[in-house]
Amino acid sequence: MKKYLKIIAGSLLIALAFNVFFLPYEIVPNGIYGIAALLNYKIGYDPSLFLILVNFSLIIISLIALGEHKSKEYVWPGLLIPLFIFLESTLNNYIALENFEKIMAVITGSFITGIGYSLIYKEGKNVGGADIIQDIINSATIYRNHFSSYIIEGLVLLGTLITFGLENMIYSLIVIVIVRYMTTRTKIGISSSKTFYIITTKEVEVKKYIMEELKNDLTEFKVKGGYSKNKSKILMTVMDTKSYYVLKEGILLIDPKAFISIVDSYEVINKNVTLSRADK
Repeated sequence: MKKYLKIIAGSLLIALAFNVFFLPYEIVPNGIYGIAALLNYKIGYDPSLFLILVNFSLIIISLIALGEHKSKEYVWPGLLIPLFIFLESTLNNYIALENFEKIMAVITGSFITGIGYSLIYKEGKNVGGADIIQDIINSATIYRNHFSSYIIEGLVLLGTLITFGLENMIYSLIVIVIVRYMTTRTKIGISSSKTFYIITTKEVEVKKYIMEELKNDLTEFKVKGGYSKNKSKILMTVMDTKSYYVLKEGILLIDPKAFISIVDSYEVINKNVTLSRADK
């Protein structure tokens, strides 16, 4: 039940942003929602009707091309979002945003849309439209790519440029960038830790500094140089982002020639618990 509530909430948010922040300000959003908006601006075509027809048609094609199991990912969001856009289409009669700056509408609408996307993606579903087209194309190729979504975004930007001019095209580009960023960040989170990979000739001193002074655990890997064939060890440890500078500078003070590789860690489970401790 919780899963479907998140899908419904995500669909509601996407529809809300479309009706309240995009359509009234002639802002063209991303994907097929942008195409729906352009058709509405140019010929007055109902965006919810366009979206339901496109998504329903693509779901039928995906049933043939991808099978029933994969196509289930698109059904709920692909039909709910157009439905909510239709049901929420009168919200502008009750929500007055006359003094709302256009750039604020762009940022707010993009932020809300990004959260809606992430709620749906986190539950293993897709929002339909460009996602379905992309999966169908990827199923017929060896390598997965996002070429089809880039083409759709390019067509949306070109249509916006022709219809409204350069300024609105830039607004649409901002929407695309923010939605993609928000979708990614809300799915994987913000890096709260750093993982260090260290190769040093002063292994004992570095280990003592990490474990005794910083009170942090570490793991050792035996490695061999690909070119030199020399055997050595890699010390791996995870440090909170707020303390990463202290660790980096401390290692360089001990061994200025140390090799240090630092990567983002978005989630650390059972930090500072080694296998031997866990077994006990």
